[in-house]
Amino acid sequence: MRNTFTLLSLASSLALAAQPTLLQSNIASGGLAFDMYVLSDPGDAEYPTDGLNQTWDLSGVTLTESGTLAFVPASNTPYAASYPAANWAWAQTVTGVGPDVIYLDISATGIEVVARGVPMNVVSYSDPSRIVEFPMDYGDSFQDAYTGTGVNGTPTWTYSGHGTLITPLGTTANVAKVVSDEGDMLLWNTAPLYPLVIDNGEYILFYGLDPTNAVQDVSAEAAPTVYPNPAENTLWMDGAMGTGSWSIMDMQGRQLRTGRSTPGTQALDVEGLATGSYLLALRDGAGHRTVRFMKQ
Repeated sequence: MRNTFTLLSLASSLALAAQPTLLQSNIASGGLAFDMYVLSDPGDAEYPTDGLNQTWDLSGVTLTESGTLAFVPASNTPYAASYPAANWAWAQTVTGVGPDVIYLDISATGIEVVARGVPMNVVSYSDPSRIVEFPMDYGDSFQDAYTGTGVNGTPTWTYSGHGTLITPLGTTANVAKVVSDEGDMLLWNTAPLYPLVIDNGEYILFYGLDPTNAVQDVSAEAAPTVYPNPAENTLWMDGAMGTGSWSIMDMQGRQLRTGRSTPGTQALDVEGLATGSYLLALRDGAGHRTVRFMKQ
């Protein structure tokens, strides 16, 4: 039912190394919150093309606010008990409509849809629909059979493009384009991993990190400690478990600074960053943890 194969070969190993890999470890462990927009006018924008190092300029499109999305552990949602196979959820709140939750099973091998349209237009899957495999590199494809309430299919999904995405919500580098032969397209921010654009064949949704509530339900024990907050020139980080890596991202998911993390208290240089909200992502022996801080 699930035969993984490679459709494309890259011209050189150097080109391959330059492309981001989709990984389970890049999911923000505590969840993320987004503002959601629907494409209301494409203007003169061209549909994102396939290939390496693309620049997808969608800055001329018109977006209409349509609600919010919380990409969170399933236990944070009110319907989780009905979908015990799900451990994550894309919990959309659609303006004027209400909740529309997609329940997911995310593991080291991929992301599978367990149910969608919850609670009003429910499609439950007896054989879940896989939309991403882990790890997944540029050129990789897989075929997956799914069966759900009134639906079934065997689509092929392909990581067909990589590049920089420009939208009215900001500019994001290292974006992965994943498409299915059923007409779906997702543009993924790769670190942390979350959807920037979803085209399901009926409408196109855009997501921007909510700067007022970017990280949800990260406990004080799970998240690294940062101070002072807001910071001026130096941000002190405490709580790294062994050696690892850290990165600072803006609220559009753009990676601005990176470095190696070490146990104990560590000074991070934030001088030169513009005033505003940022995410500090720490990847170490405790997993992938994130915390929000302010730069003054």
